Amino acid sequence: MSIRSYLKQIGRGSKGASDLSREHAKDLFTHILNQDVTDLEIGAFCLAMRIKGETADELAGFYDAALDHLPKLSCERPTILLPSYNGARKTMLMTPLLAKLLADMGFSVLVHGLHEEITRTSSETVFKAQHWPIAANAVDIVAHLQTSRLVYCPLPVLCPALARLLTVRQTIGLRNSGHILAKLLNPFESQSLQICNYTHPAYPTILDAFFTLHPANVILMRGHEGEPVASPRRLPSLHIKLNQSAVCLDTEVIMIEEDTARLDTIELTDTIDLYDACLRQRASPPATLIKQTQVIQQTMNALS
Repeated sequence: MSIRSYLKQIGRGSKGASDLSREHAKDLFTHILNQDVTDLEIGAFCLAMRIKGETADELAGFYDAALDHLPKLSCERPTILLPSYNGARKTMLMTPLLAKLLADMGFSVLVHGLHEEITRTSSETVFKAQHWPIAANAVDIVAHLQTSRLVYCPLPVLCPALARLLTVRQTIGLRNSGHILAKLLNPFESQSLQICNYTHPAYPTILDAFFTLHPANVILMRGHEGEPVASPRRLPSLHIKLNQSAVCLDTEVIMIEEDTARLDTIELTDTIDLYDACLRQRASPPATLIKQTQVIQQTMNALS
């Protein structure tokens, strides 16, 4: 099945391209995930969307298609989802520490991601070094959440079809729509809270509209180095959108005066040493991470 007609629509550049309807976006992405298209067509799609940019309707359609490739899970306790797809670039990776702090508070936490760049410390690398649970299949996710309240799931386990699309980056050198969609994945039919981060200025509006089309309990935030954690020096405004009560709340931006030199490394050994010190209460986590944890705790309590 060719997606040529869709490529003609989205591939005319930033000014000449037109947007897809949600229905057409689902059809296009279904063919991509089902591997019904050629590698050349996939490359054309990735570059066309990279230039044009996604709309909320297109993301909703892509997600509709991805749902057929996601496991349907249920957990006794509400689950927090942390997407971790960038890893540490200049400063220490804090996503696994955030997850562990929340798990130690009694919450169930799923971290999902993909180890793409060997030069960066990823959440998968940290989980392996700490001997924290890593899911080998969908059943493992729920089992580990019930016993340990914490689990990391690689994207090839959570959604193999989408993971294949992300690997296109290794060929063309650019992220694609699949990277955005991966951060929106939620396999839970039971109560959950998604922490979704963005980098580019256009995405707060687009993602807010997406979660109107695909209702969920979500905290939208500007992430640090592409991860769902606050910058060590600044807690961004957190946009809290609760589906069950139609509540929307924006927290205030908080600037932090703290010596963050200890975080200016991405070395795995340094990361593990700081994690251990924080978890054994020999050192304090970054102040912004503590405040982010408190906001998540308050939001989870509101879901109870």
